[in-house]
Amino acid sequence: MADKRWISVFATGEASVAPDLAIVSFTVSADGKELAPTRDDVNTRASAVLARLRELKLADGDINAPDVGIHPQYDYRKGQRLTGYRVERRMTARVRDLDQLGDVLDGVVSAGANEVHGAQMGAADPSAAEHEALEAAVAAAQAKGAVLAAAAGVKLGDVLRIEEEADFGGPSMPKMGMMRMAESADIATEVATGDLTVTRRIRAWFSLA
Repeated sequence: MADKRWISVFATGEASVAPDLAIVSFTVSADGKELAPTRDDVNTRASAVLARLRELKLADGDINAPDVGIHPQYDYRKGQRLTGYRVERRMTARVRDLDQLGDVLDGVVSAGANEVHGAQMGAADPSAAEHEALEAAVAAAQAKGAVLAAAAGVKLGDVLRIEEEADFGGPSMPKMGMMRMAESADIATEVATGDLTVTRRIRAWFSLA
């Protein structure tokens, strides 16, 4: 492009896609003065949660349940005196049928999870929306380039080069925050998933006539 007059512009395009999966994160935790009974309590409730997820037909490959974490608790006011333990098991479940999401949220709580951190919505295949966002970004770049060229008293020419901004990310996945479950066991948790927004950013170079 050394022998041409040119301009470059940055532009962003967006597209929407409906989510078709959710990743639910939750924790089974307990605090106690003695390690063994506290750990046993967490393990018992974690096993019940896993059993409930399998009852809901979630595949084992969609459930992540690492081993328990043990965190000694100390009182530092009079030296380092051990006062007890916090034991927790952080778990995630991938829900591929969003009609089940409310049942999963209610199920893990009723089975023994005492912290629900939310549901991260996602799309299994966002490629169509990504392509749509790129097309929108190119159109925005052409419009922006035409405005700049007209303001400078020249005409916008051909596209010389286009680059997609690296690491701009996939769909922005709204996260449903801490869930407050219905106080009555007869009332199911209602979930509204919304749409995901796919954003793509490019830089384009145009010749000037």
